[in-house]
Amino acid sequence: MVQTSLVDYTKFRLKSKEEIKEIFAEVNRIFILFCRKCYKKFEEENEEEYDKLLEILGEESRKIVGHRGIDFLCNNFLSKKKILSLDLSNSDSVGVISCGIGVQFVAQLLEERPVFSLADSIPQSGNSTSEVGYHGISLEKERCAGCGQCYLNLTGGICPVIDCAKGLLNGPCGGAKNGKCEVNPDVDCAWEKIYERLKKQKRNLTLESIQIRDYAKPSLKLKADLSVQNQTSRSEGFYGGLHPLEKKEKTSSKEIKSLPEPKVAVIFLSQHTGQRAKPMVKRGDRVKVGQKIAEAVGLISSPIHSSISGKVISIEERIHPVSQKREPAIIIENDGEGKLEPSIQPCRNFEALSKESLLKIIKEKGIVGLGGAMFPTHVKLKSPKRIDTLLINGCECEPYLSGDNRIMIEHPKEIFVGIRIVQRILEVDKVFIGIEDNKPEAIKILSSFADRSSDVEVVSLKTKYPQGAEKTLIKRILGREVPEKGLPLDVGVVVLNVGTVFAIYQAVVEGLPLIQRVVTVSGEGLNRPGNYLVKIGTPFRDIIRYSFDEVEEDFFKEYELRMGGPMMGISQRSLDSSVIKGTTGLIILRRYPVKLSEERDCIRCGRCVEVCPMELYPLYYAFYGKRGKWEKAAEYKVENCIECGCCEYICSSKISLLNFIKKEKEYARSSIKA
Repeated sequence: MVQTSLVDYTKFRLKSKEEIKEIFAEVNRIFILFCRKCYKKFEEENEEEYDKLLEILGEESRKIVGHRGIDFLCNNFLSKKKILSLDLSNSDSVGVISCGIGVQFVAQLLEERPVFSLADSIPQSGNSTSEVGYHGISLEKERCAGCGQCYLNLTGGICPVIDCAKGLLNGPCGGAKNGKCEVNPDVDCAWEKIYERLKKQKRNLTLESIQIRDYAKPSLKLKADLSVQNQTSRSEGFYGGLHPLEKKEKTSSKEIKSLPEPKVAVIFLSQHTGQRAKPMVKRGDRVKVGQKIAEAVGLISSPIHSSISGKVISIEERIHPVSQKREPAIIIENDGEGKLEPSIQPCRNFEALSKESLLKIIKEKGIVGLGGAMFPTHVKLKSPKRIDTLLINGCECEPYLSGDNRIMIEHPKEIFVGIRIVQRILEVDKVFIGIEDNKPEAIKILSSFADRSSDVEVVSLKTKYPQGAEKTLIKRILGREVPEKGLPLDVGVVVLNVGTVFAIYQAVVEGLPLIQRVVTVSGEGLNRPGNYLVKIGTPFRDIIRYSFDEVEEDFFKEYELRMGGPMMGISQRSLDSSVIKGTTGLIILRRYPVKLSEERDCIRCGRCVEVCPMELYPLYYAFYGKRGKWEKAAEYKVENCIECGCCEYICSSKISLLNFIKKEKEYARSSIKA
């Protein structure tokens, strides 16, 4: 086996003892900020650089009035909050131990306070002093050329190597006009900015120690353009997130078609968040389409109805598509007659019904969240707090999935009737429908309906994953932040998926229980990818057989089957499992012809932090998870994780972060109960 050694790519080192002593001769009370490093094997939490600083200073360390280590100091969004929350009133200056980007960031944030660079950036390659710069992990405007001798402590935190078009280190050239560079009039004169900032800090510029060098390098315009493009797309809309390949082209234009009914339906008793439903039928009973076959148990639960007519042949355990454990299911043999339960009757005047009557219908018809969470809708709509806004989620940001898109295109009238029903229940006047801009047809159609309704607004959102997460969508559209461990109702909002609203319409107006749903079937190697109206309880084997014409016995050797999208979907291990209310899609992916890279040690690259929409630090979940310290993950707010999979998707060390996160969240929940 090939042995792999990890190179330490830490991008800075403490300045020499002489330089540090020289800096401390100028200060009286200094607060130290130090970056916890990136691109270095993550073995333990320590304050190595700060401890070295204290060792160098000796008695002079008494001038330090406080210190704080910050993960990925250059992360503008997260680190800004942490730095501004610090009490720096007892200090007259700030010392920074980081690469040049971290120093620039702090200096810009604390513009009127002297900021001293206590470290030099380390060149990590032959072209380390390029005009683009490679240091730091954040996509911000600050850059660092890794020149090996940081002058930011002399220049007020503005880098002349990077920000001056001429790269001048020995002061201004005298050619600036109206504050702009004579070489590039689109660029501000860096040296004028340096003098202005030093003036604010009541400091003078001293350039005695500047070493003149030749930094001439070939143009990297293309790389610079791509970097700007990446920065723009990553920062749009909300913090974090990704732009995975959408892969929706195979199904986005395909109309919803009914999938053939199953010969045998496998209807699980657990189709919702909360307690499992209790069977109301037994072996040998005959049932009709829409007949209630299991009743809700407890407050958070939902009844279940038969999706076909026929005979109950057993109640037995099958592999559940979510838990991947054996759970009870009602097995019904289809008689092909399609007899409808007599109690299913349309209601043409729902507006005459009371709020309580509408809630009862939604509960009795088994309506749950169809975005994947499967939370009983009647519970969500019966909020103990005042709701002022209804948000309809039409983002469908997962790759491959396009069922919600087709519902919006093909059933806009029904969606707006569903919205009116929910408005009546919640007594809200303001409704927003959030749709990502990769669904222009849906936006156009729903906007035409919204024009007739003054209280409904369609909001086009820049496409970005995971924009459909409730908390993210609320913040993106309304600017409201759901508190930690809180719910949307805590900020006066209810969020419903468009599929759920459509199901509410069918339940109230058509009298139809939730016995079918739209499922996107897509992926690789299929003959019939599409959006299908599928009966709840349809075995996966039936769908795969329909999509491929036939199913090979060794299907799982060649393909991976995921219920849901590729990001948050659940990998399946049995074709005998079946569609449940939360099945948004079935995605078939070819298994890689080569073995995946083995999991490596975390190197603190910071990518997981950059993409986490919940502003968390996922690297600690792997760090403590590998050591079995589940309780420590709670300190890093693991309960706030929405399990979107962004961190695992981008992890350069291929660490199964979600496995650790799920275990740590389960531990946290059990600790609360205990």
